[in-house]
Amino acid sequence: MKKLQLISMVALILLGFSGCEKAKITNQATADVFVKAIKNAQGATVYTAVHSVFSYNVMKSVSVTSPDGTTKQLTNYENGGNSFFNEPVEADYSTTIPTIGTYTYLAKFNDGEEITYTNVLAAATILPANITSLAKSANGDSVYIKWDAIATSHAYQLKVMKGTTQVFYQPAFVDASVPLKPSLRLGLRISNLTSNAGTGTFDFELTGLLFESTTYDYLQAISSSTQSIEL
Repeated sequence: MKKLQLISMVALILLGFSGCEKAKITNQATADVFVKAIKNAQGATVYTAVHSVFSYNVMKSVSVTSPDGTTKQLTNYENGGNSFFNEPVEADYSTTIPTIGTYTYLAKFNDGEEITYTNVLAAATILPANITSLAKSANGDSVYIKWDAIATSHAYQLKVMKGTTQVFYQPAFVDASVPLKPSLRLGLRISNLTSNAGTGTFDFELTGLLFESTTYDYLQAISSSTQSIEL
């Protein structure tokens, strides 16, 4: 899968020039499907499929057809035409993993060209992190989130929300220690979170990332755990 924005993936598009003539820009996109796991309200681990299609060329629409033949349209992010995805809701999750196999994406570009892309979903998943602590430091100027390492996870991301506003985003980072630590923690200055958003309830969403390969471009699976704190 591509580098996650959430979830979004990036493909490079080459623009060519021949002499003084401007060459035709080639339509190109990247398409990815991966499994997302969360804990539901009953504490069970549930799964869904997440789709992401990105292009530097503007697309009119993108549809995805699953291995069982079901086709659905993806959402055009902010109507920009560059990023299409599905935003899972509670009803999309199940205690069984999504259908594995080849997913087919039909991207319709603004110039009328239609191109098909595929990505294979395997059965691999990662469990949501067990967040063991989310607390202020003794002097009250920082907040620390601690969690048990996720088996097989390649990297982690952290997003902090206050209501619907994102106040902090930590891009993917890895545990580079040898041997790997059994638990990890990350600290943030409280003033950096509250300076623009004010005080109140903050939601810390920790995401584990499992990539398809060591090129770390396409995702195979992610998992998310959320815990809240008053700051």
